[in-house]
Amino acid sequence: MLERLGNISCVSVLLDAAVEGDVELAQTAKATLARLPGKDVDGDLLARLPQAAGKMRQVLIELVGQRRIDGALPAIVPSVEDADAGVRGAAVQAIGAIGEDKQAADLVRLLQKTQSPKERADIENALLAVSGRRGVGCVQHLLLLEQSGDSSLRMIGLHALAIAGGPDALAAVKSAINDKEETVQDEAVRTLSTWPNNWPEDVGVAEVLLTLAKSGKKMSHQVLGLRGYMQYVRGNKKLNYDEKVAKVNELLPLIKRPEEKRLAISVIGDIPAASALELLTTLAADPAVAEEAYSAMVNLVGRNMQGVSKEQCQKTIQTVVEKSKNETTKKRAEEVLKGTR
Repeated sequence: MLERLGNISCVSVLLDAAVEGDVELAQTAKATLARLPGKDVDGDLLARLPQAAGKMRQVLIELVGQRRIDGALPAIVPSVEDADAGVRGAAVQAIGAIGEDKQAADLVRLLQKTQSPKERADIENALLAVSGRRGVGCVQHLLLLEQSGDSSLRMIGLHALAIAGGPDALAAVKSAINDKEETVQDEAVRTLSTWPNNWPEDVGVAEVLLTLAKSGKKMSHQVLGLRGYMQYVRGNKKLNYDEKVAKVNELLPLIKRPEEKRLAISVIGDIPAASALELLTTLAADPAVAEEAYSAMVNLVGRNMQGVSKEQCQKTIQTVVEKSKNETTKKRAEEVLKGTR
């Protein structure tokens, strides 16, 4: 009890230092307040908030967010429209830290009314934080941004939808491929291409990415579709080894540039199966990526592969020894070859 009383008795002194002290002292005071233990301290800080104004209100809101104080949102949310820019910024940041589904709607409304680039950026960061933490519960609110006449807001919506995830979010981002603004179209494609990194089990994105790879409006869209689809193949745990290799093999007619061929090599180079070794041998026929393919072949043979005979391993590695121009790869191949005898 004495310790609790001691903590509470420090609050007023520390708050005064945080508000009126020099920069270094203020930072130290705020850091101390953020670490003070006890629900009583939380209650004390929260009780001061309704009557506080200016710098004191800003500091209290910052602390409420840092301490993740339960029940603080009703006192914080109105401050996002405070006349003081410091208070507004602190409120937005605190909502990013502790906001729930409903606050996604508050932030979306605030974005639609805010013109300051810096404040928009702060609100976007808070919205991304809430969307990432709360997920699909935010999507219905985020969809309002996709209906905005402001293309920059539509792009913010794409970013937040990608973090929130779910079928409705994916459908909205897919629709944005046909947005009236080319910049939004490009951002939608970029967002889709990284979708498998956020949601590797979301098979719904595969068809979208494959369509982009085959018939995207721009070459850049086709390339991003290819890359995204290969990341989907890499990350999908429901596909067995041969299915993964088959899906990459189906892409080969679409892969024109060495950059995407190297990505294909990196994907199948992680698959310990005979079909992967065969596809790497095919890719090694292109001089532009031969060395990457040879290196991947050595790595695979050095692992325990399914359905690959000792003779196949020896033949593959012998090919690498004979054809690779990279001394490091050749030496590794020779060492692996010795191990297969």
